Amino acid sequence: MDRLYDLRRCLYYISFSLSFIGFMLPIYALDVGASVMEVGMLYSVFSLISIIIRPKVGNLLDRRGRKIGLFIGVVLYCLVNFLLLIGRDFNYLFLTRIFQSIGASFLWISVDTMVSDVSYAGNRSENFGSISQAIGRGDFIGCIIGLGIFFSKYFNEPFKVVFTLYFIFSLIALYICIFKIEETLCYKRDIRAKSYIKEGKTTKFILLTGFIFYIFSLVFPLYIIYLKEYITDNLYLIGLVFLPGEAFQLFLPRRFGILADKYDRRKIVILGLFFLGVLQLFVPFIKDYFEFLIIYTLVSLIFMLIDPAASGLVIEYIGDGKRGESYGLYSLAGGVGGTLGPLAGTYYYEHIGGETIFIIGGILLIFVSGIINYSLRKKQSVKYKF
Repeated sequence: MDRLYDLRRCLYYISFSLSFIGFMLPIYALDVGASVMEVGMLYSVFSLISIIIRPKVGNLLDRRGRKIGLFIGVVLYCLVNFLLLIGRDFNYLFLTRIFQSIGASFLWISVDTMVSDVSYAGNRSENFGSISQAIGRGDFIGCIIGLGIFFSKYFNEPFKVVFTLYFIFSLIALYICIFKIEETLCYKRDIRAKSYIKEGKTTKFILLTGFIFYIFSLVFPLYIIYLKEYITDNLYLIGLVFLPGEAFQLFLPRRFGILADKYDRRKIVILGLFFLGVLQLFVPFIKDYFEFLIIYTLVSLIFMLIDPAASGLVIEYIGDGKRGESYGLYSLAGGVGGTLGPLAGTYYYEHIGGETIFIIGGILLIFVSGIINYSLRKKQSVKYKF
């Protein structure tokens, strides 16, 4: 029995709008008169709200169950699509990001916890990869629909058409959430996942997670701004940058998850961060569109590699006794880093230039990969029989 089937279906439909919103956010904000710093604020307010509520979310999931958190998250994503349907200016966009952050906090912590509930040490990353793959498929289809309508000449108000469709798909996800998905709070804990916690790595893991998210978000909002300012302002070409990565998302995350389960998750994260840093160092020297497309696609592939491995490490280093709380702490660390990163990145972008910040981000990623290798080294190898 595939216990994650209905969860994947729900996430498939709720994910239709994710990439389109990500693509349009910096571009649309700039078009309505926002500064680069204000674009950074849109990313930071998302993370700031997360810092406030995510620990509470994790505690709620452990007390009241996972499904209530999933339900709240899906409802708020429905609301986000509806708000983007009826209003479009910077203040409206700022308010929408607040609701989106609250929804994301409930949705993704609930999803991570539910996946962990039905997994064991030998298939945890594979299950996280299968979830990422379902999200990627919805993301890809939604991106094709959104960009197709946005660049079409047949619609006078393409935004309304796009977000009407996204709102309908999100209602389908809500139906699946209510009537198809079962509660997973009662599933047996994987006591074998506790073996590394005794090594005292929990605090280091949380701090490193926050620092990694800080470095990611230091540069992430700037890729599209850099592309628009230094290479091309053609919205059609900018939209195409997302498609190769979205296409790989259709089939690679589960395979990367299997790889992480088979080999050392920690080493995969370290290698991924190192190569991501190296790629980032090349960005300032690229002024050709197709070279940028290749780099951006490779960056997307490395993110796909890191994600299921990192998600699988959470239980090993934080704990399995209260899974909602564990993923809440993980998300909290990510929220702190994600709040500070965009503000710092956009500030440096405006004051020291677009090329320099990518070099700084690349060096920091290479540095943190070495720190992880040293700080989270396992003292002994633990093997399990299944």
